[in-house]
Amino acid sequence: EGERLGVDFEDLKILACGNDCIFCFVDQNPQGMRKQVYFRYGDYRLSFMYGNYTTMTNAGPAILRRIIQQRLSPQYISVHVTEYEIRKLMMGLKKDDLILEKIKLLHDNEIDMHTQIVLCPGLNDGAVLEKTVNDLAEFNKHIISLAIVPVGLTDHRFGLYHLKKVDKDYANVLLDIVSQWQKNFRKEIGRSFVYCSDEFHIVAERGIPNEEYYDGFPQTENGVGIVRSFIMEFEKQSRKFPKALASTKKLTLATAELPFPFIQKSIHPVLQKIGNLEVALEVVPNVLYGRSVTVAGLLSGKCLVSSLQGKDLGDMLLLPPDIVNIDNVFLDDMTIPQLGQLLDVPVMVFD
Repeated sequence: EGERLGVDFEDLKILACGNDCIFCFVDQNPQGMRKQVYFRYGDYRLSFMYGNYTTMTNAGPAILRRIIQQRLSPQYISVHVTEYEIRKLMMGLKKDDLILEKIKLLHDNEIDMHTQIVLCPGLNDGAVLEKTVNDLAEFNKHIISLAIVPVGLTDHRFGLYHLKKVDKDYANVLLDIVSQWQKNFRKEIGRSFVYCSDEFHIVAERGIPNEEYYDGFPQTENGVGIVRSFIMEFEKQSRKFPKALASTKKLTLATAELPFPFIQKSIHPVLQKIGNLEVALEVVPNVLYGRSVTVAGLLSGKCLVSSLQGKDLGDMLLLPPDIVNIDNVFLDDMTIPQLGQLLDVPVMVFD
């Protein structure tokens, strides 16, 4: 006891992404945030361990052999598009990275995959999108799911490729098209296979799909079914809520613009039924990335201070979980205690 093990381990050297995508969110980050957000992750090991998406462009024969030999399954793969000329433009490829050949190799060796398409209006949609979906569906035995997520655009796109934002009309047309594909896939393979992220449903001003739509929620971390799973978990936990608190309390629940409607509809009324509890909802605009970024996970400490400072926040400020990292630090390196000090209120991040 107390003696050295006799083995020293090297630090893991993280592989960087091998692409220069015209929609890469890293290129749209403002200055002054924690340094990790400026690194383009592209490591197949982190894909297996944490569900990080990689493009597999830097996966040569040695990496593919290692994935197969060590059974690093599942892998999370950003495909985006299979049409080579569009792929070359969107991902900054200098030569064909043979993505479908790599996927076939992993598929034939029984490596499960979850895939995604970042949809850029006017580029990888329409017939190009249909081709991508059909190409990937050929490997449906081990491609478990395909998520379509909207391109994220910030106010910090200086000198970058001009991209269009997904709006209400676009989202509605896409959802109708994907709905028909899902019906066909359910008949053919017994599951929907392709899923639109919740953001499309919210932007389209449609209701959030029911549990059956998501086939077991394979991609909640990618925003596919996260709203429905959250509502389901809330309904389960709310059965244990007290009928009333012992003394009068005020709780402020802060969130971003995109999730606000369903928080207001499905969460707030249930909390309001608890006796002696006043619940205030606060919508926090994103002053770090710009008003076009409306998800809660990209709010910074600065956003919260800018929106909430000087307001009566009551006895506690409650924040959504994805707003901080595993160390409870915001994107701009502000900590939970620092935020509480600036706002003069206890701050808690709910599970």
